[in-house]
Amino acid sequence: MKINTIAKGIACLLGASFTVNAAVSPDRTRIIFNQADKSVSLRLTNQSKTSPYLAQSWIEDKDGKKSRNYITAIPPMIRLEAGEQAQVRLMGQATLAQLPTDRETLFYFNIREIPPRSEVKNVMQIAMQSRLKLFWRPKAIEAKDGQFDFSDKFTISRTSDGLTLKNSTPYYLTVGYVGTTGKTLLPDTKSMMVEPFGQAAQEVKNLPPNFQIGFIGDYGGLLMYSVKCNSVQSTCQTEQMKRG
Repeated sequence: MKINTIAKGIACLLGASFTVNAAVSPDRTRIIFNQADKSVSLRLTNQSKTSPYLAQSWIEDKDGKKSRNYITAIPPMIRLEAGEQAQVRLMGQATLAQLPTDRETLFYFNIREIPPRSEVKNVMQIAMQSRLKLFWRPKAIEAKDGQFDFSDKFTISRTSDGLTLKNSTPYYLTVGYVGTTGKTLLPDTKSMMVEPFGQAAQEVKNLPPNFQIGFIGDYGGLLMYSVKCNSVQSTCQTEQMKRG
């Protein structure tokens, strides 16, 4: 009896269709909330040409816990017709004044799409979810047009296991690229985020003495630096690369 039940369950799964493409998408990959701004708006788009979707939004702190103590998403739930766009506003609370004024504070903005009920049998629907980094940036460190030069504010050490990045800036540094060509990543490298005035390490096998590293900027692009290491110096030399 048990075997028959399991077999029937597997057969049902094999006969089911899976819908996994995200329909609701935001207009950016990260959010900067400056202290001078009372709110930040972003646009959501329903990519589906045939079906309406609900979009549920909420804020989490850096530890992934839901929080409305500092920033609130309004409205928390919105209906998007097929092909429709709508705005969600992130409203800052008075409690933001309690956060550190010398560095960024990290939050996460979450969007979960809720699809319409399917009228087709044997269809498994999956609610897709997007999670964007949300950086609250105090007035003392606001950047004009999101332009930065970190050249003398971070250090990279090449170790036997890979690299160590020390961040002396008040910003979260997110490494989006480690490679030698500016296009292809070195094997087994991955994104790495280093908190303000902190450090982090990443294991990279066979890291060459000369390579390139790219930090993700406010608008999602990469700020590229060339890195030169040798066995004499404890830290590597870095130089910002000109955009081609």
